[in-house]
Amino acid sequence: MAIEIEKEQMEGFSDWLQHPPNGQRPKGAVTITTYLYVSSRFQKFLEGAELNEEAARGFLRHLEEIGNSPRTRAQAFYALQSYFAFRGVDFGMGPPDLTEEPPPRWLTDEEWSRLLEEAEKPLGDPALPQRAKTRALFPRAVLMVYGGAGLLLSEGCALRKEGVDHRGYLRILQKGGEERIVPVDDAVVIAILEWMKTHDSPWVFPGKGEGHMHRRTAQAAILSLMKKAKIKNVSHAVGTLRNTVGMNLSMRSPHPQGSRVYGKTVDSDIDLVVLMS
Repeated sequence: MAIEIEKEQMEGFSDWLQHPPNGQRPKGAVTITTYLYVSSRFQKFLEGAELNEEAARGFLRHLEEIGNSPRTRAQAFYALQSYFAFRGVDFGMGPPDLTEEPPPRWLTDEEWSRLLEEAEKPLGDPALPQRAKTRALFPRAVLMVYGGAGLLLSEGCALRKEGVDHRGYLRILQKGGEERIVPVDDAVVIAILEWMKTHDSPWVFPGKGEGHMHRRTAQAAILSLMKKAKIKNVSHAVGTLRNTVGMNLSMRSPHPQGSRVYGKTVDSDIDLVVLMS
């Protein structure tokens, strides 16, 4: 019943956007598609709660927390503004300042320890069924890809199984066909390999159909772990992990050519990544 009501509302909203009242300009096809998508997500976010300004603010905060860009959040703001007008509810919010990014954030050693502990906790819980433990392998692997290997958001999502070397390397295929090799700690490789055993996709993190994991899924997985670990003031989950890797690396002395990282001798043209302990 609820699904039918939402479907009717979205159809009505679509018609309203195409034929707005009071002589307003109709929206284009791309804008309508975006506004319908945002409004549908907003309805799911509400979970039956009242449609009001506070709910809209909460939704925009949620989008920021899971790593949506200022531009995406601005689109969501104007979509909600139109949706509230369609529903006849006072919006009351002025355009937020979404132009400034929050200052860089990285984790302290203590925060990283809590985050890692939270990821490992379900795997050692004797009360959890095996199915739940298998599901828990996913967020741990995602955490290691970004917090252990320091990959870019897009690189982690598009990581292929063939790019995971059990000897302790990740092979990243970059634009133009160039390959980047990232040496990583054994714990990173183990976490990824254990997750890979749970599915047959060629991607380390499969998504819908034959594609790989969406960026929002990666952000949401890390953000969920951070919330469980009570790590606050994080707007870009994966970016925070990359900042943490970079900060930890910068605090160490430069590695000379042929230095050892994670017990492996590497050349100076290979990326050096240090896993926080």
